[in-house]
Amino acid sequence: MANIRFMPIGGQDERGKNIFALEIDQELFIFDAGIKFPDKGILGVDVVIPKLDFLKNNIKKIRGIFISNPASYNSGAISYILKEIDVPVYCNEITTVVLKIKAQRLRVKNKEQNFHIIKERDILDFGKVKVEVFRTTSSSPQSCGFAVHTENGVIVYAGDYIIDGKEQSYFSTDFAHLNEISKKGVLALIADAEYASRMDFTVPNHKIENYIASPFKEKKTKIAVGIFEEDIFKLGEICMAAKENGRKIAVYGRTMAAIIESNMINENLILSKDDLCSVEEYMASENGVLIISGTGDVLYSKLAKIANGNDDVVEFGEKDLIILATPPAAGVEKRHAQILDELARTDARLIALSDKNIWSMHASYEDIKMLVSIMNPKYFIPIKALYKDFLKAEKAAIDGGVKPENIGIIDNGEILVLSKNHLAISQERIETGDVYVDGVGVGDVGSVVLNERKQLATDGVIIVGATIDTRNKELVSLIDTQMRGVLYISEENPIFKILQKQIAEIIKKGESLYKETPGQYELSDIKREIISKVRSSIKQESGKQPIVLAIINEIDGKDYVPYIRNTRNVTNYQNKNSNYSKKNNKNN
Repeated sequence: MANIRFMPIGGQDERGKNIFALEIDQELFIFDAGIKFPDKGILGVDVVIPKLDFLKNNIKKIRGIFISNPASYNSGAISYILKEIDVPVYCNEITTVVLKIKAQRLRVKNKEQNFHIIKERDILDFGKVKVEVFRTTSSSPQSCGFAVHTENGVIVYAGDYIIDGKEQSYFSTDFAHLNEISKKGVLALIADAEYASRMDFTVPNHKIENYIASPFKEKKTKIAVGIFEEDIFKLGEICMAAKENGRKIAVYGRTMAAIIESNMINENLILSKDDLCSVEEYMASENGVLIISGTGDVLYSKLAKIANGNDDVVEFGEKDLIILATPPAAGVEKRHAQILDELARTDARLIALSDKNIWSMHASYEDIKMLVSIMNPKYFIPIKALYKDFLKAEKAAIDGGVKPENIGIIDNGEILVLSKNHLAISQERIETGDVYVDGVGVGDVGSVVLNERKQLATDGVIIVGATIDTRNKELVSLIDTQMRGVLYISEENPIFKILQKQIAEIIKKGESLYKETPGQYELSDIKREIISKVRSSIKQESGKQPIVLAIINEIDGKDYVPYIRNTRNVTNYQNKNSNYSKKNNKNN
C-alpha cells in the first residue's frame, strides 16, 4: 500500500498563492504555484509568493510541478521557483507561452528546457505513479486537471473548473474522460472551492456576450475593453463580437498579444491579419476595438495612465466607450473602485461589469456537487478558498454523496494522511508563509520594513544632523533638524529651539562622559538617546511617533573654524575660536 500525504503550501484560507504538494512514497508532485496580491495595508509590495523552503529542502523528491492554467494565482510563482531550484514544469501550450514571457520579464534565463508541454489524455509515467491529464472548463482554454494513479486508487486534482455541458469549444470539459477516470476508483477529489458560496451553477453567469452585444453594434464608436490577463474566455467573446460587427482588434498587453498571434485559440475563433490592427491604427479608426490587459494592478495602472493623459499612444475621447469587463480580483478591490472614478472623469462613456453581473469562472455550489457525483470519490478535499467557503463546499460534497467524516478541511502547512480506510491530520507540519516581492527584490521586505513604511505613511520622519570633534566629542556645528510628513511648522515655532536645545544637552553630556571615562563613551548610545528624546517631544507636541534618524559626523576639529550666521532658529553655543569667528563674520 502506498503512503500518501497531501500538504497545502499556500492557497488555504486565502485568495490566491495556490500551491499544493502530494507526497506518494517519498515522491513529491506539486500542483500549481501561484501568487496573490497584497492587502492594501502592505505598502510597496507588488505580489506575494509562497515561502519556498519546503521545496528547496525536498528538491530531490520533486517529480514535477503541474500547472492547471496560466492564471497568476495558479502559475505566477513559477519564475521565482525556477530562480531557486531546477525542476520540470508540466503545462499546456498557452501556459508555456505565458510563463516564458513572465520569465523573460523577471530575467530568469536558460530555463526553457524545464517546460514540458502536455495535452489532454496524456499519461505521464513516473514508475509506480502515473499522472493522467484531463481537460476542464475555466477562463483559459484547455485548462488541465490531473488524475494521479496510485496503488490505493486515483487522486484527482481538479484545478479550476465549471460544469458546462453545452460548451463545445476549446474551453469544453471532456466528460467522457472524467467518467473513464471515475470507473478506476477515485480515492480523493481535490477541488476548487473559492466560490462555493454561490448557490447555483456558474453557467451561464460567466459570459459577457449579452452585455457587450449592443455596444458593439454602435456606429462610429471606438471601444476599449479592460480585462485581466488570464481572462482568455472573455477575450474570445470580445473578438467574436468584434468580427460580427466588422471591427478591427488591437491589443495593449504583451502576453495577450502573444496569445492571439500564436493561433493557439483558433480552434473555433479564426483570426486573420485583416481582423487585427496596431494600437496606432485603432486610434485613427472610427470603430476599432482595443483590448487592454494586465495582471492585477498592472491592468489598473495602464487604465489610469491613459485616463490621466500620460500614455504616449492611447487617449480616451468623447466618442469612445470604455468597458471594464472584469470584476475586481482579491486584493485589488480598492484599486478597482479608484480606477472607475478616474475613468469616469474622462470624456468617454463607461460601462463597468460587477461580480453581480459576471461570475468568475470558478466552481459554484452546484458545480462542486455535480463533479462529486461524476467522480464518486471516497474523500473530498476543498482547496483555494476561505474557511467559510470550505464549509459550503463540504455541504455540497455531502449532497453529492461523500460521507461527512471523509471530508478533509486543512490549513496551510498541515499534513493530511490518506489511507484506504480513513483520513487523518498528522501532528507534523511543513514550513509555510508569505514572501513579499518588491520590484525585483524577493524576500527583502520583512515585517520590520513593512512597519517602517506604515510609520512613514502615518507619522512621517525627522532627520537630525550634527558634527562633533573626534578628539574631545565637542559639538562643532549647528544642529540641523528636518521634518517630512510630521506636522507643518514655521521656523519661528519654538519646537525647533526645544529640540535643538535637548540634542545639544545630550551631546554635551556625552562630551563630559568622554572626558571622565573615555572607555564608556559610545556614539551609538548618544544617537539612541537623541532619537528617544526627539520622539518623546514630538509625541507630546503632536501625538505622532515619527521615525527619527540621527546623523552625527565626527571630524578632526584641529583646523575647523565654524561660520556662525545670525538666525533665530539655532541654539547659541560657545566656541574656543569665537574671536576668530567674530572677525570672520565682520569681514563677510
